[in-house]
Amino acid sequence: GWGASRRGGSEGEMGSEEVTAKPPKVQKLLDHANDCLSRYDLEAALKFYEKAVSLSPDDTELLDASGELCLEVGRSEDALNLLTRSVQLQPDSNAAKYMNLGQLMSGPDALRHFEQGIVMLKKELEGAKEEEEAMGIRRRLASGYVSMTEIHMTDLCDEEGAEQRCEELLGLATQADPQSVEAWSQAASFKLCQCKNDEAKKHTYKALGICNKLEEAEKPSLLVRVGIVKLLIELEQLDEAEEFGRGLLAVDDQHVETWYLLALINYHQKAWVPARECIQSAERIFETEGVEDEEQASKVEELSELVEKESAEGPEDMEDD
Repeated sequence: GWGASRRGGSEGEMGSEEVTAKPPKVQKLLDHANDCLSRYDLEAALKFYEKAVSLSPDDTELLDASGELCLEVGRSEDALNLLTRSVQLQPDSNAAKYMNLGQLMSGPDALRHFEQGIVMLKKELEGAKEEEEAMGIRRRLASGYVSMTEIHMTDLCDEEGAEQRCEELLGLATQADPQSVEAWSQAASFKLCQCKNDEAKKHTYKALGICNKLEEAEKPSLLVRVGIVKLLIELEQLDEAEEFGRGLLAVDDQHVETWYLLALINYHQKAWVPARECIQSAERIFETEGVEDEEQASKVEELSELVEKESAEGPEDMEDD
């Protein structure tokens, strides 16, 4: 499911509007929180933000940042409460809170929040002074249109005109940011749903080409990049899928899904030895970190059984010589 997780964007919005002077106690807590964020310790940063919110409960910048952190660490209900309160206090500031609320909702509610966020981003774009600032806003606009497309492809896929709306939204996404990996990947996914595999392949390679040219810091989230591997597998581009998937291990070698997909590629190629090695890597992560996703764990187990069954039936593939 492409719509299962809509946290595809590469850049968080936190801090984008934090310009108001804070009371000294609050500022000290924020300094601590930023230290934690620089070490990617989101849970610790959130504790400092929560204390700051308790001291300044009407500060929407704090509410927005805390809400986004809650969203990042999976505390959806807390995120919803914080961001909803921010909207009540200051409905006309910070597009990011509407985008984050959209991620927390489904169906028409999600769409309504994304649409509001997009209206605000367009206003920001009109007032952008620097090209770099404008590019950042265009990237966020594209991401918003992609999120809306996902809703029409999942929650609202049976609604009349959903397919046409997806076409329109994807057009707007690639128009807003022609270099959006996320937009081209989503366009490829949409074309696959329509069984237009040639177009899907063209869009997938467009996404892949753009992604490979970017510096690591500019690349989209791992979720989006893993999505490219899935698209390449579905389109039977196995060599390209393996090369790109192996590259993701350099970014994060503790991501189970990457290992699972590499094992799946090797399985399709009947390359049993590397398939087993990838499955073992996935199983080791389950052993050390525990199973967070039962569905993922059962997929790894099923694939392991298939590899053992089919490798016993036939000779090793040439790929392993």
